[in-house]
Amino acid sequence: MKKLLLVLAFVIMSFVSNAQLFVAGSVSAKYSSGETRYDKPFTTIDYDPTEKGFAITPAVGYMIPGKSYGFGLSLGYAYTSISDNDYYQEHNGDVIVELCRNTYTNAFDIAPFFRYAYAKFEKITLYADLKIPVGFSNTKEDFDDKTSVLDNGFVLGVRLIPGLTYKFNNHILFTTEIGLLSINYLHTRNTKSNNDVKIDNDFTIGANNRTIASFGFVYLF
Repeated sequence: MKKLLLVLAFVIMSFVSNAQLFVAGSVSAKYSSGETRYDKPFTTIDYDPTEKGFAITPAVGYMIPGKSYGFGLSLGYAYTSISDNDYYQEHNGDVIVELCRNTYTNAFDIAPFFRYAYAKFEKITLYADLKIPVGFSNTKEDFDDKTSVLDNGFVLGVRLIPGLTYKFNNHILFTTEIGLLSINYLHTRNTKSNNDVKIDNDFTIGANNRTIASFGFVYLF
């Protein structure tokens, strides 16, 4: 048994020593401000929803030396808030808050991925990641001084995302994903607070709420 463990440990160490291990991380953000509209004869100020959010995605993986491919695993956390505030203003200038609704979503996911580098230049490498994300989300709402759970979500998908890296030095690379060229299939299941279930199967090409611009880094060991 000890000999078997020693052989297994030797095989693992030999494999790791020949692999180019890396840790990576990316941060993305989005912001959409509301619009204001004026209606006559009364002066109505209507603020469309303001949306903001961010995502953090650390990852670990390795590239096989002498090869153009590698494997890895990423973990993700995303937060999104939507504020919907509508006001009615009378002729005398008094402002009355008519509606104030805030919605918050917290999402977590884990995604194994396969990376293929298909073009290399002096300092720039073009690559594509094939990801299989599995995620969970929870959405809450603040309305009329009450907090309630709107739904709990589950997502499973397949995503092909092109990107590029810029070699800063022998250990540090800067990366960005090209979300506008991504191909995505996502199966989502949302369970409402009243136990109603909504299932969606979406196939998209290009940007959506999961392909906002992201920037990150890679550290090579």
